[in-house]
Amino acid sequence: MTLGTGTTKILCFAIFEVDLRAGELRKQGKRIKLQEQPFQVLRILLQRPDDVVTREELRSQIWPQDTFVDFDNSLNTAINKLRDALGDSAANPRFIATLPRRGYRFLAPVTVDGTSASPMSRATSASGPWTRKREFVGALLAIVVVAGMGGGWFLWRQAVGSRSSQAPVTLRRLTTNASENWIIASAISPDGKYLAYSDKAGAYLLLRSTGEVRSLLAKVSDITSLGWFPDSSQLLVSWATPPTRKSLWAVSILGGNARQISDEGWSASVSPDGSRIVFLKGAGFGETGQEIWLMRANGADQRKLMSFPEGGFTLPVWSPDERWIAYLKFKPGPNNNEEHWIEVFNLEQGTKTVVLSDPHLEVWGLLWLPDGRLVYAMDEPPPSQKSSNFWAARIDLSTGRFVGTPARITSGDGFVVKPSVTADGKHLVFNRAKPQSDVYVSEFSARGPRLSTPRRLTFDEGDDLPFDWTPDNKAVLFISNRTGTTNIFRQRIDETSAEMLVVDQEKKSPICRLSPDGSQILYSVLTNPSDNSQPMRLMRAPINGGPPQIVLEAPAIGNFECSHAPAAICAFGQEMPKELVISVFDPAIGKPHEVAKLQKQTTDWAWGLSPDGTSIAAVTFGAADNRIRLLSLSGQPTRELVVKNWSGFTSLDWAADSKGLFVSSNPAGLRQSLLYIDLAGNPHQIWEVNHVWTSWAIPSRNGKYVAILAPTADSNVWMAENF
Repeated sequence: MTLGTGTTKILCFAIFEVDLRAGELRKQGKRIKLQEQPFQVLRILLQRPDDVVTREELRSQIWPQDTFVDFDNSLNTAINKLRDALGDSAANPRFIATLPRRGYRFLAPVTVDGTSASPMSRATSASGPWTRKREFVGALLAIVVVAGMGGGWFLWRQAVGSRSSQAPVTLRRLTTNASENWIIASAISPDGKYLAYSDKAGAYLLLRSTGEVRSLLAKVSDITSLGWFPDSSQLLVSWATPPTRKSLWAVSILGGNARQISDEGWSASVSPDGSRIVFLKGAGFGETGQEIWLMRANGADQRKLMSFPEGGFTLPVWSPDERWIAYLKFKPGPNNNEEHWIEVFNLEQGTKTVVLSDPHLEVWGLLWLPDGRLVYAMDEPPPSQKSSNFWAARIDLSTGRFVGTPARITSGDGFVVKPSVTADGKHLVFNRAKPQSDVYVSEFSARGPRLSTPRRLTFDEGDDLPFDWTPDNKAVLFISNRTGTTNIFRQRIDETSAEMLVVDQEKKSPICRLSPDGSQILYSVLTNPSDNSQPMRLMRAPINGGPPQIVLEAPAIGNFECSHAPAAICAFGQEMPKELVISVFDPAIGKPHEVAKLQKQTTDWAWGLSPDGTSIAAVTFGAADNRIRLLSLSGQPTRELVVKNWSGFTSLDWAADSKGLFVSSNPAGLRQSLLYIDLAGNPHQIWEVNHVWTSWAIPSRNGKYVAILAPTADSNVWMAENF
């Protein structure tokens, strides 16, 4: 059906209104200037929400055949202007998704004068950010792994729409932990009397009526997930002692010893009648897993329900009638993007249904309410891209599909994660986390080896990711989104402010490096910013100012690195679906040629080029694999370093003298250990970061210093009512 015809005057989506008769776009009642052609594109997309509108259809309706224009350029311009007006992004679309070589799809729910206009099931997803220094950077710029503070609830009326006749959602903060001791997990008891929560020191039980807090499991730390049995007398807890993986335990709030239910498992959920538990197992990072399992509440009769080795699962939850489970799935997409979708599984029939596909689904927020609504978290569009909020939509339990229009139930700053709810459905509890990545600097000595106590270099509110040092060893080169977009900065280690480099309008990737002689900055951009499927363009620009130049173009470029003078080669990796292809090139003229292929199994690769330009080292990301592959660029055989007692590697960077490696390890998905590993495979732990997010160390060219990526976070527990 085509919408917005006849007597219809207003189409609504998110906080926008489109007056078709007046030809106006309004945001929260304020008119947004939009030219005629972009407005007509928006009109056509809104009239067919969630459908693919082809480029030819747009041509025929806006640019008739007797109109002599450069259609492709005109349409691209109109789409870009429309996205600018909506605060949308081609790389991270919230409203308009590009389908390469086909057309466009409008993603957000649309209402016609307050009535639903958009089907809620999207079986095909647009690509979103692939969250890791996957080239393991996306996780920290978009912060996919977990993530502060609530506020801004005055926006709820514009966002909820269909809830306008009800009282506003109310919010109350339940914990006041400082950022040095952020809340990891929380869960409210089904009867609403208790809040269980964990931080870096342990787990606690808060009696809501008095505010009294007592310790649970005083000798256990690193508790990453909490849940309740229906009788409100027992907790379901997962923890691990590194380097082992997490296990599941039943803990009575009345005291006594914890009882192990499964020797491997996490992100578990107890059925409403208390008889069964669904949980995750298998390879994964943090609280994700590649397998969903089912067992009795006492741990008996464990069986695998499904596996997804090409991606992973998060947060399996029960339907109120216990016939279904819902979970979020993710897998890597093209150009280091990631696809997210919510799926439901019928336990009686063994059938699966995709209920929502959207690259902006936040992986840590899923809950099935007692009234049948499914709660899920969505990332916010720019300029609030470092926040997510909860939405809810009712599930038809006979079909496993959404019915009606999803409604936003929270608004605020920071990421909402790990929701729980009371049995009467009146109290929704969740963590609101506000993480960011910062650059720290430390002195390094290979004797020992050892680090001095790292000190924080960057103090802005953005995410700062170090990638190189200037040739004089006095300044760090890093990527930051502090301006709202990704840009390259340089900061001296004896100063408190940074200088922006390569000032232009290009949408840069979140990686930058210096050329071998340190005179040029290398960075990459999409050849067509509105189409993520297009090749990447590797650029270079003088570090002290000057126009950028193209070095080369290639599809799916992820990481790239350069040697140090006198060696004069660089390398880049192409993230293909089943393999990582590494090529070397001349940083002045390009001319790449392939030197290695690494097959992907169930995870990606982290790799680095040695400063002397002779070798490439690579590890599998986050896997239970303790090997480092060393690939010679001079024709020598590939060899492996076996690192005793360590696995779960999440980053790899060479030492300045090419005689060792800085590697981050997180084998239990709990905390990052920074290791120095010599070329005999001997590991030395030199620092530990009590977070799950990826960390890494970049050495200065003289080897005296390292710039370290480390996170800071503010995370506390909040409670919403009247949702």
